[in-house]
Amino acid sequence: MNKKAQFAAARKTIYWMIAGLVITLVVIGFAMVIASYRNNLAKVPPEIRAELISLRFTSNPDCFAYNISDKVILGTIDLVKFNEETLLKCYSTASAGGIKTFNFRLKLESSGEEITTDKYANVDKFTIFKEVLVKRQTGLFKDRLIIYVQEKIGT
Repeated sequence: MNKKAQFAAARKTIYWMIAGLVITLVVIGFAMVIASYRNNLAKVPPEIRAELISLRFTSNPDCFAYNISDKVILGTIDLVKFNEETLLKCYSTASAGGIKTFNFRLKLESSGEEITTDKYANVDKFTIFKEVLVKRQTGLFKDRLIIYVQEKIGT
């Protein structure tokens, strides 16, 4: 083999090595873009997740929902149950072996009564508003439940 042929063979080998590397990087990059896009399609915003979790406060008789003879009145809060002890039973946080993502501060707007989960650190991410009826000793009264949501802080 002459020197020209050896140079041409070496040049083709180097070319195909570089081309193979570039093609491999393009394929891996494309696969990563597709995987990232697919993950973003299935992602649920934290506002929706917190809204779904907070439904338990006014819908679950083990939480604050008012019930009459084993019938739960949805969207109604029994003021007798509206305390931190009931909140801890209803929504257990990471310290109680429960959910690690969200902590809540619940406030009834007109009465100003406020309760928080045990890991709440006054770092609100967003707020949820719910129109509710509050069962007091004298009857049912319209109020607004303000739910301050704190996402997990740190690790």
